[in-house]
Amino acid sequence: HCPHLQQLTLSHCELITDEGIRQLGGAVCATESLNVIELDNCPLITDASLEHLMGCQNLKRIELYDCQLITRSGIRRLRVQLPEIKVHAYFAPQTPPPSVGGGRQRYCRCCMIL
Repeated sequence: HCPHLQQLTLSHCELITDEGIRQLGGAVCATESLNVIELDNCPLITDASLEHLMGCQNLKRIELYDCQLITRSGIRRLRVQLPEIKVHAYFAPQTPPPSVGGGRQRYCRCCMIL
């Protein structure tokens, strides 16, 4: 029980799931005082985790780098509920089909084999 919890880093907790975030999001400490949550590189969390955090009315910043199952639409829904929140996320570019790129094989939009 941490009634004054303001910041929580769960980055690189590769086994944390939506259920764990649901437990956290429903706790009094999160709904009343959590300001920052860092969830970078938590590969099992989905948009459901964002929904579980919508009740955290004091949440001002969330880190979601390399959370492959989080979508832009999930982030939009979170921002509707928490309009002041700063969301830090990175969406890797999608790999284009091999025919794109003028005949050169490409891995993604930012990398090219010369």
